[in-house]
Amino acid sequence: MKSLLYFFIALFTINTVVVVAVPVKDCAAIKKYCNTQPAFNDSSVILIPFDYKQSALYHAYTFEVIDSVVNLLQRDSSITLSINGYAHQDEGSDTICKYLSLNRALFVRDYILGRGVQPFRIIYVRGMGKQRSEKTNVNKDGHILNCRAELVLNYPSPPPPPQIADRDGDGIADADDACADEFGYKENKGCPDKDAVIIPFDFQETRLNTNTYNALDSVIMVLKQNPTFAVAIQGHAYKTEGINSVCERLAMDRATVVKNYLLSRYIGANRILSIDGFGSNRPFNAGKNPQEVALNSRVQLLFKK
Repeated sequence: MKSLLYFFIALFTINTVVVVAVPVKDCAAIKKYCNTQPAFNDSSVILIPFDYKQSALYHAYTFEVIDSVVNLLQRDSSITLSINGYAHQDEGSDTICKYLSLNRALFVRDYILGRGVQPFRIIYVRGMGKQRSEKTNVNKDGHILNCRAELVLNYPSPPPPPQIADRDGDGIADADDACADEFGYKENKGCPDKDAVIIPFDFQETRLNTNTYNALDSVIMVLKQNPTFAVAIQGHAYKTEGINSVCERLAMDRATVVKNYLLSRYIGANRILSIDGFGSNRPFNAGKNPQEVALNSRVQLLFKK
């Protein structure tokens, strides 16, 4: 009996090779047999059922499943395969189940190798004994669940996304940015709004403060000295000031406050061309530090002749 046990242990050791693989998800070619795992694993798992206490395959549909895996391996040389065999606890002692599960995995391996797949494409073959796999949902029929082998398709990691040079952080590649060192907007070919006067507001506030009054009084002076000038009023908020609806309301309220102040200082309504709120859709800068973030709570006035 001891000699038989040593034989089983030696067989298991010789036929088990473990190599770490980093897979990604792709089940399209064998979708009907495939159980795709969640993002932490992203392997494609194919189940090969065995008859109770059997380590050989007899059913045509199981060979069809394995052949589909072979075809995929032959089409894509970047894919590797891991094979785990399992046994049900009722199939025998721990030793017998370990031997039976390994034989199931080896049977599948030998069939795949016999179909022309190179040995190095199989990164490991393991007999898991009575251990239940965490890769599949629980089946009410325990024999079907654990009398099986699992083929785990391992895919190469995807290439890293290309790094796009964007010095000013406005989301426009330097190659397409006419103002690569100034934060700007796509409709301006990457350039900022020209000749815009910034009216600052406190974070999450729509009230006028000392800095706001000073900036607005300077604008009013220019308008009174140049009667042909008119203004467009644009209200803005920053994404950290609230959800989209909050930012939209803040932006519009700021624009309205500025309009009302201009009217109160005898700037004619006909000289106010438009009043718009942009929410958080047009930041003033990339918001890389608290000072930059603060500048985004603003109204912009654009002079028009």
